[in-house]
Amino acid sequence: SDLASQACGLLDRPPPLLSMADVKEAKWGSIVEVVNGELINVPGDANYISVILMWLLLLVNLIQAVVGGIYKPAMVVFAIGSSKLPGSRSYASALGSVLAGRPCLMAWTWWRYVMSLLIALLANGRSRLALFMWEWEAFGKGAWWWHGEGAWCWSYTDCQRILKADQERMPAFGAVRACIPDLYPAKLLIFLPSGPETQWAAIRSLLHEVFLNSDLQTYRGRLASLPAKLREDWQAPKLADLSDVARVQKAVSRCMFFMMFGKWVTEEEATMLTGWRTNAQFWILPRLVHRFLFNIGIGKVKTLRIKTVRLIEKYELQDVFVGMNDRLPSQFKRADVAELCDEIMFAVGFAGIGGSCAAVETVGAFLQCKIPAESAAKHIKWGEFGTSEKMVAKYRQSSETYIREALRMDPPVTSATNVLKAETKVTMSGQEFTLPAGTMNQYVHSMANRDPSVFPDPDVFNPDRENLNEALTWNGAFGAADEQSYPRICPGRELSLELVKAIVGHVVAGASIEASVEAAV
Repeated sequence: SDLASQACGLLDRPPPLLSMADVKEAKWGSIVEVVNGELINVPGDANYISVILMWLLLLVNLIQAVVGGIYKPAMVVFAIGSSKLPGSRSYASALGSVLAGRPCLMAWTWWRYVMSLLIALLANGRSRLALFMWEWEAFGKGAWWWHGEGAWCWSYTDCQRILKADQERMPAFGAVRACIPDLYPAKLLIFLPSGPETQWAAIRSLLHEVFLNSDLQTYRGRLASLPAKLREDWQAPKLADLSDVARVQKAVSRCMFFMMFGKWVTEEEATMLTGWRTNAQFWILPRLVHRFLFNIGIGKVKTLRIKTVRLIEKYELQDVFVGMNDRLPSQFKRADVAELCDEIMFAVGFAGIGGSCAAVETVGAFLQCKIPAESAAKHIKWGEFGTSEKMVAKYRQSSETYIREALRMDPPVTSATNVLKAETKVTMSGQEFTLPAGTMNQYVHSMANRDPSVFPDPDVFNPDRENLNEALTWNGAFGAADEQSYPRICPGRELSLELVKAIVGHVVAGASIEASVEAAV
């Protein structure tokens, strides 16, 4: 098709160089107007009448939530009802509310349900992966369970099947409809259906061409200069520095922005960009909860999005996005280029900065034999590498396999939302359900990475696993022989891995020098 040819052709020529005059002629628009646009797809149970009643009945909801968040059978009833309680499936459960369109009259089912999930998350050490495993156990350890607005699956076979096909998607995160356009951009890449003639294909190709093409001399030159910049910025590093989360996050933010745009941002700007990691707790909340919490989280993210685009404007980088917009097929062009800039920078911040921060934090904790914050602590065992000295020695032996195994066990992204393409029968907690096409379906690749049929002794850290390239950490089997058969594999996977190597390698090298000096003394 013409669109497919255009998308493929993007990789065959360098991006155009635009003058500031060209930028001024383009309609840049206002990022403030973008984030303050009209709200889209707000469920009936998230209106302000529901929010007020949720506050008035807070004590009643909390009592139920404590029960549901600790007692697994109660959580199952809140989520999908019970065959032993007539009518509970259709009229007294989150699933029933979803199938009915989430009307305001059933808002009470969501008040207790979302609070139960919060209690369960806290009870599981604030680890999303630990929560998902707890829910899976609550639903009988089968192929499916319910969370949010969708059915979840976890096996390696199911996740691989989904990942190897084009996916129907919608604005949703964590199997909950996304708050758009105030929390998320409405046309964010992860929300777009995939396929060769889609908006997703065109934007993904542009991302690769402009930012992620490792064959370009500019890309290679920036990557080669990272060690020197890190040495200048982070002098006399020690292994314990990797526990300084704020420092790690600023280093990642600076490196990522530099790789994207060739600009080494200031300390203040790096601190601002770390918000793409520190605000992560707000991504998963439904609008009902955001409103219950006075939209504080949405306000923080809106400010972050505005400041991020303002940073692009400060460094006069608008030409990058004007050029991208000009090269999109006509049906996908943005009327205001600031909208496209926001969408791209959200992806860079959310996945590039946030995901890479999480990766460095995990690897840094593993090197010190520490359990990373918000990880599934009960499911991490050090195996043969029970001391920091053994961990560091193994990292030096092969940094890439070390990183891959650490992130198999504690991945930056735990799952992703797609949509059922056809009516599907599932069994959850011994009950059979027929879910209509269009129902959200979350595939949990973090649990697929622990499928014992593929990864023996999945809770044991072992960088010598022969099939590490089969891990689905980056939304596909990164490095496997059939890597190209995963259409939605993370486009920035190679860059993220290189940044982790650069930052952790800088600290490990510094720690080696420090140890040598101490030994000499």
